[in-house]
Amino acid sequence: MSGEQILGLAGRLVLLLLSGALLLLNAVGLPGNWILLALAAGYSLVTHFEHVGWGTLGVMAGLALLGEALEATVGLVYVSKRGATRLGTLGAFVGGLAGAIASSTVAPPVGALLGAFAGTFAGAFLFEYMGERRRDRALRAGRAALVGRALAAVVKTTCGFWMWVVFAYKLLVRG
Repeated sequence: MSGEQILGLAGRLVLLLLSGALLLLNAVGLPGNWILLALAAGYSLVTHFEHVGWGTLGVMAGLALLGEALEATVGLVYVSKRGATRLGTLGAFVGGLAGAIASSTVAPPVGALLGAFAGTFAGAFLFEYMGERRRDRALRAGRAALVGRALAAVVKTTCGFWMWVVFAYKLLVRG
């Protein structure tokens, strides 16, 4: 193996580490899968599609779309099946976003992750309580939103993991 080949392999390994870290963004509601796809597309353009081609980018884009669709579906279906109103569901969304932003400076990225989950619960609770004025229903909506958010994050991150596996395979095995 020549020095140039070793350097190329080292660069691809660093790229895989960076792209793997992007999966953490999914947990806080940020577009980690899409950033991973953009990183793969950028790498493809820079290397003239030597390792990663259009087919691979298409598969990765399909997985990113699937992750988005499943994230929205899992979160909404879980919360609505557990009795939250539309107002509680809206509160979960607003609270999750506000919690992630407000706590993003506290021990990044863990602070944003915890803030997103806490905000999801608090938002669903507060919005549901404003509409229903019943603490028990508001608590149930908050719990449902929290569990739904966690399930949705797991589903989206799983799709991102498979995107990463496809990317890694093309970079290391087939490249």
